[in-house]
Amino acid sequence: MFKMNEDENSISFSFSSEMRHADRVIQASDVYLKALGIAEASEFRLVLRELLINAVEHGNKKAVERLVKCDVTYLDEWQFRITVQDEGEGFDHRCLEMKLPDDPQENRRRGYALIHAFTDRLEFNEKGNCVTAYIGIPRQTSFSIRNENDFQIITPSGDITASITDNLRESLVDLLDRGYEYYRFDFVHVKDIDSVALSVMIIFAKMLAQKSTNRRPEIVNASSALADLFHMTRMDKMYEVKIEK
Repeated sequence: MFKMNEDENSISFSFSSEMRHADRVIQASDVYLKALGIAEASEFRLVLRELLINAVEHGNKKAVERLVKCDVTYLDEWQFRITVQDEGEGFDHRCLEMKLPDDPQENRRRGYALIHAFTDRLEFNEKGNCVTAYIGIPRQTSFSIRNENDFQIITPSGDITASITDNLRESLVDLLDRGYEYYRFDFVHVKDIDSVALSVMIIFAKMLAQKSTNRRPEIVNASSALADLFHMTRMDKMYEVKIEK
């Protein structure tokens, strides 16, 4: 048996104690996260899977007639609450050892140690057959690109740092290869840009200049702090920088 319900802020499951259904929960949760704009959530998946394994194997002892209930709720700012409840007898959660065993061959205790390592908070009911985990997923900046009056408008969703510059570089090179000449970077959501990202943008401006375009790329809605940084690094000689109003 497997049931799933979804609303605006949560997705819930009820299923018989079979590991294949736990896999279905993981897959459906991946789709749910992607709909929220979250492409990478390996720690979230690990926590969810370990909670489901504990419920199926240890809580319900793999008894198919017993159900597991799971709720994944989006709170805010990429913060989530995962609640998993089984129909087992529960256990004394106060005796849990939350440290990973020193012996790598020791299989017991590893599950909750991993869960504890990747969550912000864990809560148990008194019986010990229901656990709630609170977990945040680091927000990774994405880039939206649209065409407006011959300009390619590139809008980062957040700060531009080394972790996402490969994506930025590939997107910009692709636009150049397709022959676009006019670019506007909208920094309305950007509060910080590191040296690696600055280098990518400088190289892009040089590549664009080699194509003999007569117009510098623009940076709009930049904060005054970023405008000062662009002046300090002489980027304002390669980009037309407009401060946010």
